[in-house]
Amino acid sequence: MKGNENGSTDLNTRINQSSVRLLLCTSGWVTTTAVVAFGPRLWWEFDPTMTLIAIVLNLITGAIMLVAQYRHLMSMDELQKQTHLEAMAITLGVTAIVTVTYGNMEPAGLLADTRPTNILFVTGVTYIVAVIVLWMRRTSE
Repeated sequence: MKGNENGSTDLNTRINQSSVRLLLCTSGWVTTTAVVAFGPRLWWEFDPTMTLIAIVLNLITGAIMLVAQYRHLMSMDELQKQTHLEAMAITLGVTAIVTVTYGNMEPAGLLADTRPTNILFVTGVTYIVAVIVLWMRRTSE
């Protein structure tokens, strides 16, 4: 019994540590994304060199965030991994469908201007809802 408690504690410690790393990496990426979005206009008057530097930093922090996400996934037990992988599959499908539909609204004259970043909201909400629903189904059985 004590071995299970230690194994569970080790798993919880690994997940907590990888969650903190993922939070920090995601916060860094969100920050550099905001710098790319607002910096040229607010801080450096559209200087191409500064904008390029900000974009490169954004790409680098995005790659670091991706590695942190992968490591976080690898820190999970099999049930948690399966839940997240299924949520990712659902999210990929929903995002593809919504992206194509949303992208066709401007050429069809239904929207004056579509912005690809709007799809991120759909992606984020879909992933969160999918994880919660899948996890609740699995743990309530």
